Amino acid sequence: MTKMRTFTFYDGDKVETKEAISFKKAVKSYQGGTESKSVKVEWEAKKGGIYEVIQALPIGRKIRQAAITEAKRKAAKAKMSR
Repeated sequence: MTKMRTFTFYDGDKVETKEAISFKKAVKSYQGGTESKSVKVEWEAKKGGIYEVIQALPIGRKIRQAAITEAKRKAAKAKMSR
C-alpha cells in the first residue's frame, strides 16, 4: 500500500495539515480554500528527509489564451444577436 505523507502548509499565521500521496495532490487540495498567491509547504519524504518549499499558487493546468478569446467572441456574438 502507498504511504500517505503529511504535508504542513504555513500561510502567514494560518497552519493547516493535509494527508496525501503526492505533493501535487496535497497542494491542489489546499489551494481551493485559500486566496494567497504563495504558501510554505513542509513534509517528510519516504527516506526520512524533511523538505520545505515555497510554492506559488495556483498549481495545475492553465487556461489557454485562445480559449479565453473564443469565449469572449461567443459572448459578443450572442449579445449582438439579441
